[in-house]
Amino acid sequence: MNIRSTLMCAAGAATLACTVVVGACTHDELLGVNTPDIITPDKAQSVAGAQTFRVSAIGNFARFIGGDLGGSSPLGLNLSGGMLGDEIFSARAGTEHMDNRNINPNTFPIDTWTQVGNTYTRLVRAINLLTKFPPASGLNDQLAELHAQEGLVFTIVAEDYCSGVPFWDGVEQSNIHTVTLSTVDMYNRAKAQFDSALSLAAAGSSTAYLAMVGKARTLVDVGDYAGAAAITGTVPTSFVYNAQFSKLTTGLVNAIYDWMNATKNFGASDKEGTNGLDFVSSKDPRVLVDGTKLGRGQDGTLTPLINQYPTTDAIVPVATGIEARLIEAEAQLKAGSATWITTLNNLRAGSQKYGAVTTPVMTPLVDPVTPSAQQDMLFRGVHGQERVIGG
Repeated sequence: MNIRSTLMCAAGAATLACTVVVGACTHDELLGVNTPDIITPDKAQSVAGAQTFRVSAIGNFARFIGGDLGGSSPLGLNLSGGMLGDEIFSARAGTEHMDNRNINPNTFPIDTWTQVGNTYTRLVRAINLLTKFPPASGLNDQLAELHAQEGLVFTIVAEDYCSGVPFWDGVEQSNIHTVTLSTVDMYNRAKAQFDSALSLAAAGSSTAYLAMVGKARTLVDVGDYAGAAAITGTVPTSFVYNAQFSKLTTGLVNAIYDWMNATKNFGASDKEGTNGLDFVSSKDPRVLVDGTKLGRGQDGTLTPLINQYPTTDAIVPVATGIEARLIEAEAQLKAGSATWITTLNNLRAGSQKYGAVTTPVMTPLVDPVTPSAQQDMLFRGVHGQERVIGG
């Protein structure tokens, strides 16, 4: 009932008139909500709707990597992965449960699961809509990017979560059912998604390189080093695929910057645990940590400031040609080939651009000969140049 009809009844208008006016308002009209800024599934059944879902899915993938400032799950897999890998530590009282691998779902920062669920379901929906309502051109590349992103969701979740993870079965949208996937299941699904991307992407395209690096990363995770290296050979070292953020959109800012630089909830680790890398004291030029200017964390402790992502719109590299070369170096070392040290030194011989980091030319490495020392040297290269802060 609107205001005018309410006043009519209150003024003692005829019962019949009042009844007629009230009868004009249906149950649905009274309880319905006008949502002009929300695209409902029925409104998305068009080419324009499919494109809106595609853009939304890409934005969700960025939040999956970098997190956001709102909602119950502000952290992305980048920060949570950094804590699991002892690259960062909690500098805010109450967040230690994540750093200690004892996640409390009722305590800030909750968990990154919301980012996983939202991103996966929107990628599936976007792929389904694009297939049903294709654009006039560019369909294959658009689908390839979404399939590659879905592959990365499976791979990163398999890396960061224990076995037995629920995912939407992708069938019904109104009555959601899930399937529980083991770690092996997730890696298998990741490989299938990367294969789908490669079947659609044009040879030599950025999307094809994204799928190649993503699949190679997955194969390394399952121990197929030779298979991984066989994929990456054509990926240029200069290739980079970034998660992109904005200063203008609150829900799509780089939350890694906010949680580490602006509010100092987390800090850069240095020799954490018994075998943690010296991210601060090594003064490695590939890791932008200022160990001389210590700020106070949220808990009052002195916390090294990390500038890996220095602004709210800083890009976050997700897959790179540098990663491709490091995967090849790892395969070469596993195969007993002396070329692994050459592959690393080729990277060190030139300036490399990685997000906010531009590395200088670095001195060549010398093969330490013993297997354990070789492994340590290789993984220092990996953590310094490939997977800085949970990448």
